[in-house]
Amino acid sequence: MAVLGMESFGHLPDGAVGSADLLSNRWTSVTGNLATIDLTGGRKKIYSTLGGQMVFSLAAPKTTIYVGFRLHNISGSNENEIIEFRDGASVLGLLVKNPITNTIRYVRGTSYLQTTVLQSVGSTSVGSNDFWVMKIIFDNVAGAVEFYKNGALDSSVAGVDTINAGASCATLSFFVAYVNSQNAFALSDFWINDATNHGEVAVVYRPIYADGSSTDWTPTGDVTNWECVDEVPPDDDTTYNASSTALDLDQLKQTGMDGAVGAVVAVQAHIRARKEAASAGTLKVGLLHSGTHSQSATMGLDLAYQQFSAIFEDVPGGAGWTPAQLDAVEVTYQNIT
Repeated sequence: MAVLGMESFGHLPDGAVGSADLLSNRWTSVTGNLATIDLTGGRKKIYSTLGGQMVFSLAAPKTTIYVGFRLHNISGSNENEIIEFRDGASVLGLLVKNPITNTIRYVRGTSYLQTTVLQSVGSTSVGSNDFWVMKIIFDNVAGAVEFYKNGALDSSVAGVDTINAGASCATLSFFVAYVNSQNAFALSDFWINDATNHGEVAVVYRPIYADGSSTDWTPTGDVTNWECVDEVPPDDDTTYNASSTALDLDQLKQTGMDGAVGAVVAVQAHIRARKEAASAGTLKVGLLHSGTHSQSATMGLDLAYQQFSAIFEDVPGGAGWTPAQLDAVEVTYQNIT
């Protein structure tokens, strides 16, 4: 699996969601209004209220991608564009929900009125929590689209034109033309990759609960390092950890899955941070397991708080993940400059 992005929105507060809340992973911009509703397991679903959308930028353009998402509630009277696939200024196609047939479909073009390449067979009933995976091969002649519903192949088409203009997908925009209330649809448990369909998944948010073996950063506003960064929603400068020394490292224990799942696809470490001076400030996000440390690339800080995350498809020092390994892993962040 080559994970490009995954998100549970477990760190977000209820109510309005803005650009600063979503600037994690590769969510690059937010327009309009978005909001969240609590789900079980620390997860949230997100919806658009007044034309709000969020844009996800791929690391490099892809000719084949998989997009997984849980679709909550497909009611409403209007067709709405769930995802727009774009290559720069060119719109390749759209994923659209049809409230009349309670289905989803891929449309080649810039409007839901244009050419339907594939429509799902299985319906998604009002209020359901169906997990959908969409595979797209972008090509003028040999393109393909596949829909998977709750882990099973629903419908597919191959050897077709799947590109309106452009050549490959560089960005995905969620909630493209959404104008109604939350009753139309909401989404959760996104994942995006360019390799393998993994069927039904849930992206579960797991908070920290204790300090690990390294607490170099200085806590402010509470006694321990973990207590200064465990708030949902975050309280920013009320309680926080700070460091002015390069290579200072904090390691924090997280709650793990407690045997709740049979497999772990990938783990995303996620923190919220800022710098206090105009000079350069950078950090790395990581995971520690059995004494082995895996870290992200160096990330640059801004004067305003931002979300920073890194996806780890393999346990530090090994291959793949087991639930027991996830239970034992610690989340880390390190001051680089």
